[in-house]
Amino acid sequence: MMRKGSLWGLIFILLLAILSGCSGKDTPSSGKESGETKGGDSPKEPVELSFWYGWTGPEGEALEKLIKKWNDANPDIKVKGLSQSDYQKQLTAITGGNPPDVASNFGKDVVPWGERGAMMPLDDYIKKDNVDLGDFVPAALSSSQSQGKTYAIPIAMHVSMLFYNKDMLEKAGLNGPPETMGQLKEYITKLSVKENGGKLQQLGLWPGVDAFTFSYSYGGSFYDADKKQVTPDHAGVKAAIEFGKGIWDQFGSKELDRFASGLGQYMSPQNPFFTGKYAMTIDGEWLPTFIKQFAPNLKYGIAPIPYDDNNPNLKNPGNVTTSVFYIPKGVKHPDESWKFLKWITEPEQMAEFTAAIGNLPTRTSLQTHEIYKDVPGFKEFLQYSSSPNLRSFPATTFSSEYMTEFSTQYNAILRGEVSVDEGLKRVKDKIQPLVK
Repeated sequence: MMRKGSLWGLIFILLLAILSGCSGKDTPSSGKESGETKGGDSPKEPVELSFWYGWTGPEGEALEKLIKKWNDANPDIKVKGLSQSDYQKQLTAITGGNPPDVASNFGKDVVPWGERGAMMPLDDYIKKDNVDLGDFVPAALSSSQSQGKTYAIPIAMHVSMLFYNKDMLEKAGLNGPPETMGQLKEYITKLSVKENGGKLQQLGLWPGVDAFTFSYSYGGSFYDADKKQVTPDHAGVKAAIEFGKGIWDQFGSKELDRFASGLGQYMSPQNPFFTGKYAMTIDGEWLPTFIKQFAPNLKYGIAPIPYDDNNPNLKNPGNVTTSVFYIPKGVKHPDESWKFLKWITEPEQMAEFTAAIGNLPTRTSLQTHEIYKDVPGFKEFLQYSSSPNLRSFPATTFSSEYMTEFSTQYNAILRGEVSVDEGLKRVKDKIQPLVK
């Protein structure tokens, strides 16, 4: 719990000591709240902090509970939360000189934003308050650091795995989930159903086909740090794109668009995996919590991401991302912002929040905490998170532009608007000049 004493309270005590001629002696506490002023005057107005976070729905409600917990215990620093998932608006507010006092973001944005001056380095605060960074999972913490500076504190770690509908696999005569990319391709065909004149009624796998995750299934790499070269044309990355392209060619972009247009919202009982529109999906550790809430009768399994048939050393591949809290550059109350950020990332609060939304904590000391014993899927994801074949997209000053351009060209490739080679060349031509 944070101390309630304020700077004004300290000045008042020192003034009393000087006036009474007792300098150098202990001064007894008045027993009053730090916000009170001399002579019983009205309490000092509390500092109000704006806190922008990207979670919505039940996840946002879980965060609001923590905000209330803070406000109840800290009347001198009031935090007002705002669900704001458009991170570009954060950047606009920062550059416009009117930033939120504390905000959330994804780890992929930390280095680009931090190096460009949008995030305030936290190292002086971390050192002053003896925050134990050694308690954080190295892969999670590294996404928040660059050039010896720490720009954010990771609150949650995210890993993707393969979810499958047990009843649908059994009906198709499939015994268990696919293990390799070759098997995954066969499963997609067997689990996809066309009716009514060839219209899709059911898809074997969510058609987005996560190229970032599947690139690691093929041993792909997006950046050569030694040569300072972006590598969207790496053989492993190209193999993942060709895999996705094959699926879109198989069903056709027009038919996939028609099929997707009738699907329900992700965070609802109409999620297409919950309703049987998708037999399999690639998703994160939060999905079992959604299933428990929105589709409690769904019979599903969780399995590793398939790997390249020709390289068994790549078993249990995947993509690691993080959610972080940071203090934007230019805030009016940096000390108070840090007090709240430090508090909300302490073990007690981190455990309460991540258990409520089904995320993996970034502190190693929490991984065996009893609070997670009833969190669905936690055991499977925690075990998977230790795989040596998990990778993160390279943290660089141009990561955001890189991922955006890669996704843009990948979408164009899937829809047949550009060839695989030409699309990857466009990515390289646009991003390589940004490498410093």
